[in-house]
Amino acid sequence: MRWICLGLMLLLFLPGSLQAQVRLQPSTRPGTVPVGDLSRSRNSSQNKGTNTTTPFSTDSTQADTSATKGLVYHKEIPDSVLRQKVFLFRHRKARVWIDEVWNPTLDPSGVQFSDPIDALNGNYYLGKGSLGHPHVSLFPTLADGLDIRIRPDLYPAYSFRLDNINFFQTLTPFSSLSYGGSLANDHSLRITHTQNIMPGWNASFDYRLFNPEGVYTSSGALNNYLNATTNYFSPDSRLQASAALIWQSFNIDENGGLANDSIFILRQQSNRAGIPVRLSNSGSLQRDLAAMGSLLYSLERQSIAYRHRDSIVLVQVNDSTTRLDTLDLLDTIPLRRPHILNPGVVGIELNYDRQKRLFVDSTHWREQKATLYWTNDAYPHHRWRNPLKVTLGLQPRYLRAVIHGDTLRSYSWINPFLHAEATLWRATLTLDAEQRSNPWASDGNDRRFAVSIDLPFDSAGLTHLKLDAQLQDRPADLITVYYHTASTGATTLPSSTVERYSLHFKHQDIIDFSASASHIRRHLWIDTLLAVHQGQQPFWLLQASLLLRLHAGPLHLDLQQLLQHSTDALQLPVPLWATKNSIYADFPLFGRTLRAQLGVDLRYHTPYHAPLYHPASGLFLQQDALTVGGYLWADAFINLQVKRASIYLKAGHLNALWETPAAYLLLPHYPGQAFGLQWGLLWTFFD
Repeated sequence: MRWICLGLMLLLFLPGSLQAQVRLQPSTRPGTVPVGDLSRSRNSSQNKGTNTTTPFSTDSTQADTSATKGLVYHKEIPDSVLRQKVFLFRHRKARVWIDEVWNPTLDPSGVQFSDPIDALNGNYYLGKGSLGHPHVSLFPTLADGLDIRIRPDLYPAYSFRLDNINFFQTLTPFSSLSYGGSLANDHSLRITHTQNIMPGWNASFDYRLFNPEGVYTSSGALNNYLNATTNYFSPDSRLQASAALIWQSFNIDENGGLANDSIFILRQQSNRAGIPVRLSNSGSLQRDLAAMGSLLYSLERQSIAYRHRDSIVLVQVNDSTTRLDTLDLLDTIPLRRPHILNPGVVGIELNYDRQKRLFVDSTHWREQKATLYWTNDAYPHHRWRNPLKVTLGLQPRYLRAVIHGDTLRSYSWINPFLHAEATLWRATLTLDAEQRSNPWASDGNDRRFAVSIDLPFDSAGLTHLKLDAQLQDRPADLITVYYHTASTGATTLPSSTVERYSLHFKHQDIIDFSASASHIRRHLWIDTLLAVHQGQQPFWLLQASLLLRLHAGPLHLDLQQLLQHSTDALQLPVPLWATKNSIYADFPLFGRTLRAQLGVDLRYHTPYHAPLYHPASGLFLQQDALTVGGYLWADAFINLQVKRASIYLKAGHLNALWETPAAYLLLPHYPGQAFGLQWGLLWTFFD
């Protein structure tokens, strides 16, 4: 009977506990774990009789305060899969925490697996109108670090890099499968799988395929992306190891744009595939391979408490009977607060990066880089927050670049860097400084100095204000140095200098506002004759962005507004205003077993002299003859979600059906796609 009663109690208890454990946690500041995790983690540790904690403990006390668009699952999803930024060791910004698998919510853009360019909030891109082709951002960010690059990134919304891949830790295997297609014979596929091989040791892979047919002669693409990651941390969190491998293949058949834009605008030919193009037989083949491995070890013991056992003799008197019992008491005594001065964490990271672009320039790039560092931040935030964190390191690097079959440069150097954080009450003051030897710069060195202060308005950091100021040199791309050397014979080119002052305010996921002023000196650009120019007069770039998410019942409105002004449009042309908006209804059907979204996306930007894409060099060239913009784009979509499966159907560029004449140029000589139907499916598995 006792076992039957125990079984009934378990049946009554388990459903409630499982339902509580699968709730989403609210967003926290990077590098933190909600307070609810602490007590649960410690209690679990004490019940097992150990003196270590796990950063992946569940939290049944936290409610879902996220304001993500679409349906957010509250049941059946392991909390470890939905974990918000699990902190391990304090490292440089590239790898501070392990990321979680994304939450499978509906996306109001309706194209999250058909064309990710349209679905990226915070990034508004101009493109050639075809999936997987080069794109350029409408909202340029010039202060982007001191890394020397071989050329501007042509595929910012598609490519993997060592600083944007994900690492996972899951209690149960997680898989995701998605497919997208269209009447234009576009295909996109994504497969993700991650699972823990053993506690603390995870392995995952992520594969993507983009294969559009294109609508003009030589305008298709076949792009493959694959990354594999693994990471391990010891039970006491003192040892962390991680490794990643990235392989990418970009096969692009690309023409030079329309031979005569008026043929397209005036619709002189009905068959778009027969419209003359500037080049009819061109293409590029790019191969990227990158690998990294890191090892971190904490010289500080990670235990936060020890168990103390006491025995007490109890005397019970019942009438004339006296009974003596011994009661063992276990008490958890926390250790003394750690000191700022501690042995800290030592780490090493090794990177290898190889890029090949086989076309006219036949560009090859190989780089080996190591990062050696020490930090006094040896304690994860859920144990103790160090009020003063310091990270010191060196970066030995070796680089070899070949363009047009000629060795441009082969060089090795060591770069020092410093990162410091000071916390007073809730405010955090951050300082970054680094120096990088640059053999292609006339002054020989590039420097970056940045200081910021983060002022949260609540303990969870859901509402905060951040002020930032930085001064940095912006080294030229190696392809720019090559063309400069070819035309002038000079082997060095001064780096640009950017002074950037910005503020950022965020309130939960409702308001995200930022404003910045950048003072730019010696700005570099390339014209349509492949001649390199460097501005002699400094100028200002003023930028502001606002992301606003509003809803009233089932009605939702997501607004993204971008405002910009360049005081010298000849050196850096930008659109004055760009906007991307989603207006949709989000409602349940059939007793909440089906969730639906129905709405439209609207995009617009004011006319400006957009850069001209040059397929032979793979560069965006500055021009002042043609303007692009002033055209409203509208997409209608419907999303359906049943448990773990999401389905979408989209009518892209809906207003193209009645626009006369057709003037929807995305880039000079590159029109956007006409009206078309797109569809897709996302299915997740986590059993």
